[in-house]
Parts: sequence; C-alpha cells; structure tokens
Amino acid sequence: MAKGGSVKYTITAKGAAEVMKALGAEGAKALEDRLDLIVEANAVKIANEAKENAPERDRFLKRSIKLYGKPVRLERTIGSNMPYAQRQEYEHKSKRGYFRKALWSGREPFRSAIQNEIKKLGR
Repeated sequence: MAKGGSVKYTITAKGAAEVMKALGAEGAKALEDRLDLIVEANAVKIANEAKENAPERDRFLKRSIKLYGKPVRLERTIGSNMPYAQRQEYEHKSKRGYFRKALWSGREPFRSAIQNEIKKLGR
C-alpha cells in the first residue's frame, strides 16, 4: 500500500524577465511589484478553492491548505503539510483532484490578470 505525503504546488509568473529587461530598471521594478501582487492574490484564490473542494472528514486537511514558505518574487507555493494530503488528492472517492481542479480553474484568470497588467504598459 502506498503511503501518502504532503502536497505542494508552485505558482510562477514566467516570461516577465524579458518584459522587465525592455522596460529598464525603474519600469521593471514597478511592473515586478504589480505582478507580484497578482501572483499573491491568485495563489490565495487557488488555495481557497482547493480548501472548498477538499475532503472534510475532520477539517484538518482543509485548515492545512495555505501558502507555504517565504514568498519568492513572482512565485508562491501552496499546499498542505498533512501526511495524507497527497493520497487524498489522487485517491479520494469523490473529492479526488481538489488541488489540481483549483489550479486548473485559476490558470486562465491568473494569465489574464498578468496579460492585462502588461498591456497597460502599452497605453
């Protein structure tokens, strides 16, 4: 029987380095600050959706889903430190994929928010 483990996913804004290089130091810093806020906000939304979708037998799993570690610029890690989180993610009868579904549904809004912020530079 396979043992479960914690689950962690990293959300990253990719491709921003090229845009920031073209903006120069001051413009890049301002854009990076705004994009970092977008990454944070979307990571929180995805974590909250994963909480809503997670199995809730004793609520320990739901309460453990959050942002982990020290925030890295343009990157956040969400997950659960519960030892059975991975097993629940892949094997639960009715709530399987609670993290993956949250990541998938949050993907397009996250991309759109970043694209909209970059498009503002062209105005």
